[in-house]
Amino acid sequence: MRLLLCIILALPSIAMAKSRHKAAATTKKPFPSKAHLTKVGSCATTESPKKVYVLKQWHLAPTTATKGFKEKYPQEKNQTAIYQFMEEGVKRQELQLIVSEGCEGPINSEFKPSFNGWDYSSLKAQSLQKGFDKIITLAPLKVVAKYGDKANAICGDNEALIQDGNLHLSNLRGWMGFYMRLREPGVDAEKVKLYSESAADLLKIPRDTPLDKLVVQIKDKIKEELEAFRKSLHDRDDAFVKVLSEHEFSKAAVVIGGLHADDLKEKIEKAGLNCEILEPPGYQHESETLIQDFQKALN
Repeated sequence: MRLLLCIILALPSIAMAKSRHKAAATTKKPFPSKAHLTKVGSCATTESPKKVYVLKQWHLAPTTATKGFKEKYPQEKNQTAIYQFMEEGVKRQELQLIVSEGCEGPINSEFKPSFNGWDYSSLKAQSLQKGFDKIITLAPLKVVAKYGDKANAICGDNEALIQDGNLHLSNLRGWMGFYMRLREPGVDAEKVKLYSESAADLLKIPRDTPLDKLVVQIKDKIKEELEAFRKSLHDRDDAFVKVLSEHEFSKAAVVIGGLHADDLKEKIEKAGLNCEILEPPGYQHESETLIQDFQKALN
């Protein structure tokens, strides 16, 4: 009798425990829960219900072909984590917009450009295969290739500004090469003459310009190119914010190089949106210090 009474008294507790266990099993973890990204910054708190996740990426040059190669790339960890973050958001219907750098226009089945040797069709054919998440290409394109219309992805960049920035960066490296060689101690006199005459020709000044005056003009050229490069980056950030402002969403992701992160964060704040700056595993910081590295070299 006493045993029966104990069992009866225990029944409500067992039922409640089962109920709590069932509730816990059906409750989603807060997004994101699969990809372990590190929050390294956020926008000033606003009342906007819109949140933008800025995903800092380390990527290969678009022309570097990864299709058909067995090589292991150091960017794989970073790119895989970014893809997994976006994939989870799309599957859970919690990420309504993905904005990508590197191209212009909507990313869909009509998207023609290829990145790292992969286009929409070739990615679609591989989308159900093991290891798809580790393919290195434009990460938002991978999401669209696998999930189709469930993923709303847009290239929010400006291709003319991309080319402009690449030109200024190339010029920067060239002028910095002259600057470092002409200031390097113990350089052979013949080499100094060769470098100085080549630099003078590019500057369209006399070849016999004194070295100290030549170096000053090269330094001015570096400063000019550096400012133009910085402006191209900031103008591209305006393009990303414009896309965000033109679309409805509760949560969006922007996939972009870390060199853009600080300026983009400020502009997202000014647009009245919330944001989090996230660093995926495998991210490298070298690109973020590019401008500072040029400035330090001048000093």
